[in-house]
Amino acid sequence: MRIILVSLAFNLYWFAAVVGQNSFLPLLVLVLIASMFIDRGVIIAIPLFALIGIAGDSVLMSSQFLVFDTPFLPLWLCLLWAGFGAYLWLIKDWILDKNIGVLIGAGSIGGAVSYLGGERLGAVSFGQPYWTTVAVLAIGWAVYSVLFLLLLKYFQSKGGVWFLSRSVSVKK
Repeated sequence: MRIILVSLAFNLYWFAAVVGQNSFLPLLVLVLIASMFIDRGVIIAIPLFALIGIAGDSVLMSSQFLVFDTPFLPLWLCLLWAGFGAYLWLIKDWILDKNIGVLIGAGSIGGAVSYLGGERLGAVSFGQPYWTTVAVLAIGWAVYSVLFLLLLKYFQSKGGVWFLSRSVSVKK
């Protein structure tokens, strides 16, 4: 049930970011803060996954695959990456229980399709030929999927985010 609720919440978050863009920035921030109360590990996941996504999208923007109305990545897109990081963290147990090949394939297709949806909704334009952009997005999302899975497996092998779950003992 958790996977369904968290996935539904993320899809609403995605929609608010893409359709509302700068209009819903306060709401996007509030949702990120709320996710930290669900699992403290989100505090690490948000900046880590967001920075990876923002770096990748910055490369795609500078290569004119992604075109926005701003000279830099829009803030709503950066918050969307932060939300995706929280989403991944909140469903990590479910993700890590699945076949890695299926996950990479689903991530590649799903990630590319999300940009196609964003383009249809007017949030982004493609500066390169359509099918070239689709191929680049799918390859990029395959790379993201591998990297995100490796990071999730790393944290799982370490027992989570160790410094957030340690209890401090004070000797008298």
